[in-house]
Amino acid sequence: MKETKSENGCSSMEEMLKECLQGLQEKIAKEGWLGISSGFQPLDDLTDGFENGKVYVIGGKPCMGKEEFMLSMIDNIIQKSQLPVLLFSTKKLKSEYFSRFLSIHCDIPTLDLNKGRLEPHLWKKLDEGIHTLDYDTLFIHDSLGIPLDELIETTRKCIKEKDISIVFIDCLQMIDIGNENGSPSERTANVMRSLKQLAIQENLPIIVGTMLANFTGYDEDYDYRRPELTNLPDSSFIGELADVVMFAHRPEYYHIYTDEHGEDLRGIMQIIVRKNSFKPLGEFNFNYKQETGAVFMKEETNASTYKPIRMEDLMDNKAVRNLIRKFDLEEFFPFKNE
Repeated sequence: MKETKSENGCSSMEEMLKECLQGLQEKIAKEGWLGISSGFQPLDDLTDGFENGKVYVIGGKPCMGKEEFMLSMIDNIIQKSQLPVLLFSTKKLKSEYFSRFLSIHCDIPTLDLNKGRLEPHLWKKLDEGIHTLDYDTLFIHDSLGIPLDELIETTRKCIKEKDISIVFIDCLQMIDIGNENGSPSERTANVMRSLKQLAIQENLPIIVGTMLANFTGYDEDYDYRRPELTNLPDSSFIGELADVVMFAHRPEYYHIYTDEHGEDLRGIMQIIVRKNSFKPLGEFNFNYKQETGAVFMKEETNASTYKPIRMEDLMDNKAVRNLIRKFDLEEFFPFKNE
């Protein structure tokens, strides 16, 4: 195919169409999501998993469980995808996060684990859970108010030495850019731009937690205190620069025990997707086990809505063959010419 990209960096429609069709082929070949699975299939169906080069923001008020949600996803990634994960702990010691992670992974109440109050059956759970762990899949870096430069340098070093595939950061506001003269909004914008640049340059997804601004007003209906994009601190910068924004919310914390349809909300964490670039929005009810911090799905609701299309199913499709010939895509679609 002739070169269609001009010297000023612009791409022609022909070139962009070819890139689009190549992307479709990649999705078909994977028979699933392009990104790393969170372990929550309905969420992955909506977002296409955690894709390389993208920044995902998870917001939530205190006690909503956003950190436990992140740890549960980390556990899913380690167990199912078997990919190395880097977690930046900016608010807690790494030992605290790892203890909570073990509680989730081994299904042991956090209080019992922290106090060493383990009965024989819990020691058995701990032994069996640890036995399933790959020691080279989780790396935790703790630094209260970590400087942005240190975070970037550590990430790149761990990618090179540990082959890290995905990065989690517990709190956006705890990243220090070292500019005391700048406003909070300017600091947030600088951090978000830097994280986005890092995700693109290192070709991996970055998931970062964020605090929420104070809620105002009072509404006694079901939507009381449900988070929205406007509840993000410096929402214009976070909302614009993030690829996906979701919120962790537990109505039960506010003594709301049923939704507008009468469904039981006790032991439920709602994950509300409020930004999903060029993709649908949605929300999901996941189970939340407070004593361990585990977020999980019932087996009957964990089925994917995605129906894979096999490459072989497209072999006789005339439209597909026309597009392959038109854009010289034989190297991407291994079909025989008619």
